[in-house]
Amino acid sequence: LRFHVMAATWMPKEVRERLLEQQANRINKEGYLTLSSQEYRTQGQNRKDVISKAASLVLQAWPRPKERKLRKGISKAAKQRNKENKRKRGEVKKNRGRVDF
Repeated sequence: LRFHVMAATWMPKEVRERLLEQQANRINKEGYLTLSSQEYRTQGQNRKDVISKAASLVLQAWPRPKERKLRKGISKAAKQRNKENKRKRGEVKKNRGRVDF
C-alpha cells in the first residue's frame, strides 16, 4: 500500500505532519507512506492487513500530544519550614552526645 501523506485531504494538516514525523522511516523522499504485509497466503487477506495497519498508524497520529506543564519550585514559606525542621533535627542529634557532670 502506498499513499501520498500530504495529499491525503481527508486528514487534518496537523495529523499529516505528525504522521510524517512519527513514521519518517516508512516515508520516502517523495512523501509516500509505504506499507506491506506478507502475513497471509492470499493477497486479499494481506491487503486487509495492510489497510488495518495504515488505519492504526493514522489513529496513533490523530490525538494531539499533551502539553508539558512546567514544574514550579517550592515556595519561600516551605523553604523556611524545611530549614527550621532541619535546624531542629540538628539540635536533637547534637544533644545525643555524652553529658558531662
